[in-house]
Amino acid sequence: MIKSERAPIIWALDTGLGKNLAQVAENRTLLDRLAVAFFACVCVAIALYGVIKPDYNWDMVAYVATALEDRYQDPAELHAATWAVISEGARESQLYEIQYGNPYNKHQWENPADFQSQLSMYRVKVGYIWLMRLMEPVVGLANASILLSVIPSLLVGALALYWLARENALQGAFVLAPLLMLADQAQMTTAVVPDMLLSLVSLAAIYAFVRGRDTLACVLLFASVFVRPDNIILIFAMLVTAVVFGWRILPLLATFVASFAACALISRYGGHPGWWAHFYFSCVQIQKSMIGFHPDLSLAAMAKGYARGVVVSLVHSDWPALLALFTAGWALLNRFGRAITSRQNGMLFALAIGALGKFASFPLPDDRFYHVFIIGMAVLLVAIWKPRFDTARIRT
Repeated sequence: MIKSERAPIIWALDTGLGKNLAQVAENRTLLDRLAVAFFACVCVAIALYGVIKPDYNWDMVAYVATALEDRYQDPAELHAATWAVISEGARESQLYEIQYGNPYNKHQWENPADFQSQLSMYRVKVGYIWLMRLMEPVVGLANASILLSVIPSLLVGALALYWLARENALQGAFVLAPLLMLADQAQMTTAVVPDMLLSLVSLAAIYAFVRGRDTLACVLLFASVFVRPDNIILIFAMLVTAVVFGWRILPLLATFVASFAACALISRYGGHPGWWAHFYFSCVQIQKSMIGFHPDLSLAAMAKGYARGVVVSLVHSDWPALLALFTAGWALLNRFGRAITSRQNGMLFALAIGALGKFASFPLPDDRFYHVFIIGMAVLLVAIWKPRFDTARIRT
């Protein structure tokens, strides 16, 4: 018996079904539409899951309490009002977890004054808290906090799809969809945190800047520090990039100065404990009370925080691997002559150093803290690459 030396894929394509699929694969319009449909289904499925099964976690409790804080002077009253809101929608298992899941949660559940002392680290997200209060009369605080992750998630997907369409790269949505999942977009959509909203505002700023609309980009970047003040790292990375790539420095310099001043005022009037106290709390040892917590600066403790961040990031997070992958992809696209504009090259540089700078300034390992940088690089690279499945050929 003579064995066929044809590859299995070639044999499959010679069948009737294979020939029909091959014809579909050569139809660019159809593939573009399928890519859009696939990407849209992924984004909608993530959003629906976020609405149906939101993650009632400790951060949600703290943000709801911060939104209620202007109405209650007494910590016990604030504590009771917060848990009344949370208890309305949380499942029994979720309530148990955020009340008794670990010693820290248990202490916050049992000690209203210490619970309120934690809010100084949440109060600085003034734009996020303002939007929660704005939406409260319509949907309630708990649903407002959930929707502020779900709606931005859908809009991030819509903006990414629009971006690919403008770059004539719609088939790249087949590639971008799984990258969104690896970048933790599903978890960020179900979690009640401001990071998805930050990614939306920042991605819009990145797109505006790549398209040459500097004023709009700078306005959006300035607005982003009211969602999360630490997004000033992205602004600083873009300022450095402007110097390196010879762009107009003044708009980004003005944005950085204004954002730095805004962050300083937000921190001062929000009662933020300061960088080192927050670093110690988040990266070295969690504190059950922030009342009077002013630890001495310790190089040993700082080294411990960075070591923990590196190990946990490499073992449990995806952003370091994605950053390495995207940096390699960027190099390959340049190496093989893809048409990359100065704005695109510069923005990829800014996002790469921004991700590293974000970790250097505060070594938290979770993917959600780097989503702004990772998703920005992903969309940029796919838009530059413009993968075309209809023109691909299988070698025989």
